[in-house]
Amino acid sequence: MGKIEALLARMEGQRVYFDANYLIYFFDRREPFFQAVTPFFIACDAGKIFGFTGDAAVAELMFYPYKTKNETEIARGKAFFARENFLSVQSHNADTFDLAAQLGAKRGMKLIDALHYATALKAGCSFFLSNDAGIKSDTLMEVIAINTLLKN
Repeated sequence: MGKIEALLARMEGQRVYFDANYLIYFFDRREPFFQAVTPFFIACDAGKIFGFTGDAAVAELMFYPYKTKNETEIARGKAFFARENFLSVQSHNADTFDLAAQLGAKRGMKLIDALHYATALKAGCSFFLSNDAGIKSDTLMEVIAINTLLKN
């Protein structure tokens, strides 16, 4: 059993947060990451894991299509997040921003990374899928960096 398959077996039935970079690599089919992130979206779509993300991740994914005024990609992005029973998009309320500020200050994280992490905590996620080196695992949540999945 490979790294990804073993990880997915551990994640089964768990809440999993998708950081913006996982979404972008999947959405843009960006290699070498696309092959590593795709099984997580397949597992989410199949209901094997419960996928979560935040409004900030949606904005990060949609930024480039809006910047380039690519109507096809804008529609594709909106359809991606509108799918039922796929990813639960969490709003960032004042409590989440306050927690993000605390986490960022305490753990030395960039505010956007801390916002994603705080959103994942609020959603009750056990796993956090990211490619940001500033986000580390702790007793509350296991962080899975894409780069670790690419290594043999």
